[in-house]
Amino acid sequence: MAIVQLSKIQHRRGQKNTGSGLPQLASGEIGWAIDTRELYIGNGSVAEGAPAVGNTKILTEFDDIFSIADTYTYRQNDGAVTTGPNSSSPVTRNLQERLDERVSVKSFGARGDGLGDDTAALQRAIDQLYLNTDKNSPRSRVQLYLEAGTYNLSDTLYIPPFVNIIGAGSGKTILKQISSVAAALKTVNGFSTPGNYFNFTDDDLGDPSTLENQARDIRIEGVSVELFDSTRGIILENCRDSYFKDVALVGDWGVADGNVNDSIGVEFTALSSIVESKNNTFEQCKISQFSYAVKSDYDTDNNFFSNCELTDSNYGIVFGQGTILGDPGQLTGPVNNRITNSYFRDINENAIWIVNGKYNSSTTNTFELVGNAAGSDLSPSKPVIRFDQKTNKSVGDYFSRTNALISGAESSSIPYVSEISGAADYVLHFENTVDFGRQQNAQRIFRLPGVINQSYELDYMMVIDSRFTRKGTLSIVVHESDNDIQVFDEYFYAGETAGLESVEFEVQLRDLDSDAEFDTIDVKALSPTLQVNDTVSMTFTVKATRSDII
Repeated sequence: MAIVQLSKIQHRRGQKNTGSGLPQLASGEIGWAIDTRELYIGNGSVAEGAPAVGNTKILTEFDDIFSIADTYTYRQNDGAVTTGPNSSSPVTRNLQERLDERVSVKSFGARGDGLGDDTAALQRAIDQLYLNTDKNSPRSRVQLYLEAGTYNLSDTLYIPPFVNIIGAGSGKTILKQISSVAAALKTVNGFSTPGNYFNFTDDDLGDPSTLENQARDIRIEGVSVELFDSTRGIILENCRDSYFKDVALVGDWGVADGNVNDSIGVEFTALSSIVESKNNTFEQCKISQFSYAVKSDYDTDNNFFSNCELTDSNYGIVFGQGTILGDPGQLTGPVNNRITNSYFRDINENAIWIVNGKYNSSTTNTFELVGNAAGSDLSPSKPVIRFDQKTNKSVGDYFSRTNALISGAESSSIPYVSEISGAADYVLHFENTVDFGRQQNAQRIFRLPGVINQSYELDYMMVIDSRFTRKGTLSIVVHESDNDIQVFDEYFYAGETAGLESVEFEVQLRDLDSDAEFDTIDVKALSPTLQVNDTVSMTFTVKATRSDII
């Protein structure tokens, strides 16, 4: 800035809202409005180089910056974007509007420093945003941001319809329970008001849930919930059409605790077959260290678990264990629920157990170290998946147990506890290759679970050196009454005709744990007509079908 002349410093003072008000100040002259505590400086004349004659206000601590910062324009002077009807009429907004687009829980007093108790502040934010007088209007359904940090909870957080909570990510935004309470988070219905939270157990208050006011359209994303005591992570009470992504639930269950009924990661409930927990999605969520990672005894329908991890728990997903068919909200038990592309690891008992409920499915999931009572796959004690009712299914699931038990000398004396028990039709997502040579006597080449009323179909491809190839289906049928077992081998053949019947199969039922019940099928191969140096390479997949409930 070029200084034209320096003669003297002038200033004036007076009252802005009295008499003629703020006068025109001379160039560089300072004027102080006593009554409004505002400071101005004179612009000077246009001849001196001022863009306009007048006074320029100087910001002080007494100014309301929000009231004057009303000229925000998206990408102002960018030239590439026009926000208004034309470039000369841009859309301008004030700073208050701009900042209110993003609602932070810290605006309601939450600290997230892991030191104090943030329960009241978090609940206040939820209540004021989603249970206000405008709660039925779409404009009240804003996103509530929980910045990275640890927010201590000493009580349950109640989640009404349309709550939209976004954290910085699991492991970054942490809700840490510091007291023993019924649940960390629990959904409530639309009759709720700040401080008064209703659900279907409150019929005496005259505010039961209905389809129109039940918990719904909730979104929680990017948070971890860490529990202090054996309790529930999230109770979805009559909750529908909601979405949970990148939510990590961590309990305090350990192997030494055994089964703890109240230690549940996610629990679904339902008031009736109409007002039920349905159409809820869990995506990329992690649930660990619970007695039950997921549990429901109610009519929960069409809930979806995708790309989730359930680990270090007593049970994985249990549906219908305590269902009393015919009771309110328990006409069918859980139905049409889907678990897909998810990972189960270190589950003591069953990874999936359907006691009551139909048409639930497990698809392309991975199960490692499940049903072994905290041991290895070479000490199986329970099925990985247990279906106590027909019509539930497993499709393309992978079980580490199969790899450990289906073949190998080290497992030859270990009972083959089935991957899936009960009424099931499934294809093991497992392809195995066994190699053998000339065998004068039948020798075991692989094993299968010896389950009664069971049939197996093994699609195989057999290559015997370069001399011939055989593709076929080996069918094995086990009957209950007399423990009879039959084998049928149908195949196509190409190559030297001398090798047409060079390999034959035999099967044997075995009782490896000496409990008077057969538990394992040995599949043996007999190949006495092969040449001494021949090597058979056989690749196969297994399909099992069960006819009744075990």
